[in-house]
Amino acid sequence: MKSALLALLSLSIALPVAAQTRTSRLKPMYFQADKNNLQVLPQRFEYTLMDENRLKVGDILIDTTEVTFQVEPSPSKKGSYRIRFSWPAGLIKDGELAVKNNSGKAIFNAVLDKNNVKVTTDTLPAEEGDLRSEKAEFVVEEIENSLVDDMKYLPFMTFCIYRESEETRLYLCSNELYLSSQQGQMAVKARTSTKKASQIEINGKVVGNQGIIYLNDRSENVAFKAATRSGAFLEIETRKKDVDFKDVVVSDDGENLILTASGAEPVDAKKVKKLSATDWQISLPKSRPVLYLKGDGDIPMRQEFYIRGQLPREKNRPYLSNRSAVRTYSSSLSFAGVAPEGVTVKVLDTDKAARLEGTKKNQFAWTIDDIPAGVENRRYLAVTTDSHTFVAGNDVFRGQPFGLGLGARYQTPSGIAFGTVEFQWWIENFLWMNSDWTRFHWGLSIERQQHLTENDDTAKVDLTTVELMWRAHEGFNLVDATWGLTVPLQMVAGESSSATAYGLGAYIIKKPGRWLRPFMDWSEYKLQYYAGSSGSDFKVKSAYNLKAQAYLQFSNQWYWRYGVDLSDYKFDPSATKEDMQIGLSTSLYWKF
Repeated sequence: MKSALLALLSLSIALPVAAQTRTSRLKPMYFQADKNNLQVLPQRFEYTLMDENRLKVGDILIDTTEVTFQVEPSPSKKGSYRIRFSWPAGLIKDGELAVKNNSGKAIFNAVLDKNNVKVTTDTLPAEEGDLRSEKAEFVVEEIENSLVDDMKYLPFMTFCIYRESEETRLYLCSNELYLSSQQGQMAVKARTSTKKASQIEINGKVVGNQGIIYLNDRSENVAFKAATRSGAFLEIETRKKDVDFKDVVVSDDGENLILTASGAEPVDAKKVKKLSATDWQISLPKSRPVLYLKGDGDIPMRQEFYIRGQLPREKNRPYLSNRSAVRTYSSSLSFAGVAPEGVTVKVLDTDKAARLEGTKKNQFAWTIDDIPAGVENRRYLAVTTDSHTFVAGNDVFRGQPFGLGLGARYQTPSGIAFGTVEFQWWIENFLWMNSDWTRFHWGLSIERQQHLTENDDTAKVDLTTVELMWRAHEGFNLVDATWGLTVPLQMVAGESSSATAYGLGAYIIKKPGRWLRPFMDWSEYKLQYYAGSSGSDFKVKSAYNLKAQAYLQFSNQWYWRYGVDLSDYKFDPSATKEDMQIGLSTSLYWKF
């Protein structure tokens, strides 16, 4: 069937399209799960306190008595010690480790990662075969005697493994331990006199020993704490990750569902087929369509499906040309497509901004209009076969090619304020050529700085900059990170004369680091260097502008932009003062 589709499509006449992206194969249309009789139930966080020391979180079994460590003589350095830490690793394999004394002060710390932690898989009894259980071991060599001597005199210690991030908190701590030394042998033992009642808390409230918490969106979080009888405890603060189940088909034998998705991935990587950096595929038994997805911090979230009717099969799938656009600046696109024999496709009755025409045999031309800008847009066709009708979709992202900034800039020590206006135009196909080096790589910028105040010791100039911009990485402005080069031309206009400076520039635009994210959504660093100029009354001998600015997004189109810059201009003949200037700027930026 696929070879027949390839042959048909290779003979098709390419339709003119507003934007095209080359791929190495036919582009399948997707049978989105929740539009094709497969109900996607809300993700849920589930837990069970199985006995006084063991608990289950999702599909992970945790035995809190296994959170411990042992002290033994070091084989590599005589007179020193080795500490061997071990814990259940299903939830946490990396992060930080701490041993705390009875006052809660850390007496030993270490950083855990995949290079220094050894993880092994436990074999569970048949009745617990659906659960995952792993053990981690971390060994520290050549521990000084002083630390071990201190441990001997402590009434108790606790050992914790933990990891915290912006939206995740995970703590796994042992019960109260003490170091016993008898006949020259040391052993870490658990205090038996501190046993407490096991209990579960959810968001600060004591709940039953088994429960389920449904999570409908990213704004809902779970704060979970389990304290076992031994005194060990587990704390989790997490939330779901978004996932898009973009395709479902029934296997040829009718026994399995083949799901294709992007976003949160299944916890069992062995069962997952990676299709791209974002897309993955998994096969589930039709009789029990359940899997566990990774929430924030890789906490397992149960995902179930409910089959409401007939599901599509691979043989029902229509395909689009391998030149079909996935990204564009245009509001209208056309696609060449082909449907399998015995399958008819048509535009949905609810989609008034689309039309479909048959070309020859089972080929078709599909045109969609009114594509919204700045968001992912999925458009659908109705697919009918054997009296069953399904819905097949295709994704397109329309970028916002224009940007308009309006604001002010103040520079010191000159004390001059400027009003600023900037217009950007990012071009889909530079010079109207559709190739890898022209598509989504080029832009133009025009910026005007009009002085609002004056200083007798500083040249009274206005600056108009026209800049040709090149992106090293194909993409959209303030959507995809990149570095790039620029060719700036700047008109420096005085009271009665002007000069045009020419130079080169470079820029980087990227997402900020974690600690800067509350203050900005994008950061930009830009350098312009002017090596000279034309001009009759005066010339720019040399100049540079170094700028760092932040973009804080507060809607799909609007940003607050603020930054700092350094600039230095040398004129011929020289101005009264040519000091380096420090500038502060702020503006509103509109993408459209």
